[in-house]
Amino acid sequence: MRDSWTTWVLVAVVSMTWTGCLYQDLEVLEVEEFSKVKLSFDGLECRMDVDVYNPNPYAVTITEADVKLLVKDDLVGEVAVLEATQIRPDAQATVPLHVETYDGALGKVLKNDLMNLIKGNHVPFEARGSITGKAFGLTLSVPLRHEQSLKLRK
Repeated sequence: MRDSWTTWVLVAVVSMTWTGCLYQDLEVLEVEEFSKVKLSFDGLECRMDVDVYNPNPYAVTITEADVKLLVKDDLVGEVAVLEATQIRPDAQATVPLHVETYDGALGKVLKNDLMNLIKGNHVPFEARGSITGKAFGLTLSVPLRHEQSLKLRK
């Protein structure tokens, strides 16, 4: 009985140490401008690179993104991780993300603002959500927010 109790106390102490001392939140250092932009009647598709710093003494692999793409608070698309990216301990890495609008969503939003589009004004895009990584069975997430205006007419 005493050995069982000692084991549980040891597990509790190790758990508290693991979560309190050995875990620090990942940090988004920089979100680079949209690149490889493809605009068509179907919508917008591009790439967004995010520089993430891992202050932990173990590697973290970024595997998922729960990021929504908005135009003036209207949901028009989503952002996904292009490829799983491992971030070494106490290092930074660039995580490639794929940005894509839903079919027809961008057109519906922009038809209400047709005059500004015809004049060639910029369209304000916002990517908001979080990216998720894994290490030793733990799920770590980091908030992400990026605002950028694009001119949709040349």
